[in-house]
Amino acid sequence: MKVINKIKSWSGIWLSVLAVGVALGGYFIGNGIYRAMSGRTVTVKGLAERDVVADTAVWSIKINGVGGDLGTLQQQIDNDIAEIHTFLTDAGFVAGDIQNLRVQVRDKYAGYSDAELKNQNNDGRYVIETGVKVRSHDVMLVDAVSRRMGELVRRGITITEDYSGPIYIFNGLNDIKIAMIEQATKNATAAGQQFAKDADARLGKIKSANQGVFSIESRDPTDSWSSNERQAINKKVRVVATITFYLK
Repeated sequence: MKVINKIKSWSGIWLSVLAVGVALGGYFIGNGIYRAMSGRTVTVKGLAERDVVADTAVWSIKINGVGGDLGTLQQQIDNDIAEIHTFLTDAGFVAGDIQNLRVQVRDKYAGYSDAELKNQNNDGRYVIETGVKVRSHDVMLVDAVSRRMGELVRRGITITEDYSGPIYIFNGLNDIKIAMIEQATKNATAAGQQFAKDADARLGKIKSANQGVFSIESRDPTDSWSSNERQAINKKVRVVATITFYLK
């Protein structure tokens, strides 16, 4: 009788051990499957774009003059600057929009000795460079008036060779950032869901996400001039969100 009881006791112990082993085995198998599944990921990108219009224009009208007498040359430059101010105010700009640029004077014969200067033509000795800067939120006015530069040339004003026209700035990026990031994230999620569907899986949680950098480009790039974002009134803002999802 005692022998039978011992056998039952040992049987119970072994059954308990076996049950624990089965349970642990199931846990490790299940955990292994989970970990294997969680290692499956997909990385997708979502693009968001928005057309915007510049809200600020900065326009530098640069001029120069060449002469042999510095005083006479400066008077000519002063007259040209006054003529430009009149041209701009007549076009609709207010005084607060207009600012004179710094004056730069170059002496072609700087460093020459008196003997060397005697052999030089003094007519073009001095070069004065200066101009006027316009800063306005009326970008359409700046655009329209900047196309009339020939009127200043016909008045005898020499526009410098490095004249590149107005630049146009968009200052409202912070106002649209959040909405664009949300849109880019939605587009990335939609791409991930489509991939999961095609792979006969389900989209899981986000493993990692990268917002990307906002870029501003010309909306209508047709040539080297219009491709320059700084010279485009109509611009396109872009951002790409890169997201890695787990697959279930």
